[in-house]
This record gives sequence, structure tokens and C-alpha cells, in this order.
Amino acid sequence: MSFTVVSVGGPLAPEGEALIVKAGGRVVSTAPYPARADLIALLASEQPDAIVVRVVEKIDADVMRASPRLKLIAKHGAGTNDIDVEAAAALGLPVIAAVGANAHSVAEHALALLLALAKDIRTQDAFVRGGGWEKRVYKGFELRGRTLGLVGLGMIGRSFAAMVQPLGMTVFGYDPFAAPEAFGPHVERVADLDDMLGRCDVISLHCPLTPQTEGLINARALGLMKPGSLLINTARGEVVDEEALVAALKNGPLGGAGLDSFAHEPPSPTHPLWSLPNVILSPHIGGVTEDARRQVSTMTATNVAALMTGETISPRFYVKPKPKA
Repeated sequence: MSFTVVSVGGPLAPEGEALIVKAGGRVVSTAPYPARADLIALLASEQPDAIVVRVVEKIDADVMRASPRLKLIAKHGAGTNDIDVEAAAALGLPVIAAVGANAHSVAEHALALLLALAKDIRTQDAFVRGGGWEKRVYKGFELRGRTLGLVGLGMIGRSFAAMVQPLGMTVFGYDPFAAPEAFGPHVERVADLDDMLGRCDVISLHCPLTPQTEGLINARALGLMKPGSLLINTARGEVVDEEALVAALKNGPLGGAGLDSFAHEPPSPTHPLWSLPNVILSPHIGGVTEDARRQVSTMTATNVAALMTGETISPRFYVKPKPKA
């Protein structure tokens, strides 16, 4: 059978698109962050059977209804906060995600942000470029013997925990929804988030964005963290209260932050975080290395092609609506 797939927010990797074409599909791509009206018009014109969601503000009910032929929504990644999963369920549209495809890449990025902060890389790079060469101004420290607290023990959190073992870090984990085996040999389970915030030198966020986690790291939570501690966020920006984060970075207790995601993306060019010297920033690219992009595209395309041609896929790829409180 023939079918049409619209990739919203950028193309699939060539390997992924080839899998769709081989299964009888046609792929149409948009630019990143397409205007809502333009996206609806495109979907109404192309009448796709499936949407692959890459970089977009929101796929809501009106966007979904633009193509009466739509049968499937696939996230090119793991986080589905840019898809109204409840609206999709109401319309009878399954939502799938590339669960775990870029976990190693994101974990590596979290490690890179942590090392950049611990070794004062941003300041030292600027110092040398400006003609400096004075070792007494170096403020780096060892991670050996330090404590890392993970908020969320999915595949990314578990990968990160394993990566810091050779560095000699002690790792704690908070995840009330994770099975005991998720913590493995590297992570000591913590039942109380407040307790973990107060005892760790580094807090790294790896939880999904849900109504329960939105604003989880707020002024109160930041105030519990150890003086000089570091915050790493490769999850979703909305998990952190950015106004409170700026205050904690300026006035304590935080010693620094490594951020790959923000509450509004792209952020404002006048965002107050930009002026802070104790912050390392990246544009939500932890999971989009070329290696990860190929793997995510391949996994996404394989699952889309399977469902479009009447095959089944593992239940782990399906995203269910969150239960109402």
C-alpha cells in the first residue's frame, strides 16, 4: 500500500526516509517550528497518513484534524510534551515515541555539561583566548568523591549513572515510578526528593515533563540544595522555574548550571541566564548527535512503516495519556 508521512520540523535522516520509501511511503518535510497556520494548510493539502513530530510548538487537536486520513502520530525522540496525547486518544490516533534511541547521546551530553562546569572550561577558554596564562585563577575541582543525584531513572538516567562510576562519584536516584531493578548496581534509591537535594553536590534532571514535574525544581527546591552545588538539565526546560534558577545562581546556593533545555524554545535573546558566568548552555541538542539522529530516525521510520503496513510493534513504543488527577 502507499501512504504519506509528513515530518514536522525537519527531515528524517536519509536512512530513516529510505525505510519509509521502501515500505511504499512518501515523505514530506517542513522547516523547524513551522507556523501553525502553515502547518495546518500543509496537512490539509498533503493529507498524510502519519505525522512524525520533530521540532514544533504543539501538535494539538486542530492540527490533527487537518488530515482526515491521519492514522498515526510518531515522536522523533522520546519526550512527547509537544503532542497533545489526550487529544490524540480522543480522536483515536495512537502516539508512539522512539523510546531509548538517543538515551546514550543525552547521557553523554549531561556528562559533558558536568565536566565543563567542574573544570571551569568556559572561563578558562575565554581567559586563554584573551591572552591569560595564570594557573592560580583556576577554580576547577575533581568529581571523585562527589555525590550525584538523579531525578528520573529511565534509560538516560541509568546510562549517566554508569558513565560517572569510573570518576568515583556516589550516585543517588529519585524516581517514585521506577521499578527496583531500574536502579541497578550503581544507584542508591532515595525515597524523598528534598533529602536528595540537600545531600548531593550535583543534581541532574532526567524526568519527563508531566503536570507533576512541571516546576518541580522551584525556589523552594533550589533553596534546599547544597551551597556551591551544580544543576544539570537535559530533560525539559519547564521542569525548572527559570526565574528562581537565575536567583539561585546569582545569590546562592547554586554554584553553576548546565542547561540544554529551556521553558520556551527558542528562548528570548535577552534571557537573564545569558549574562551569568556560571552557566553552560546548549540549544537542546543533547539527543541530536548524528549518531543519535540516525538511530532515532531509523527507529521511528521502522515503527511507522510497520504500522502503516499492518504489522505490530512493541508496546513499549506507545505513549498513553496521563491519568487525570
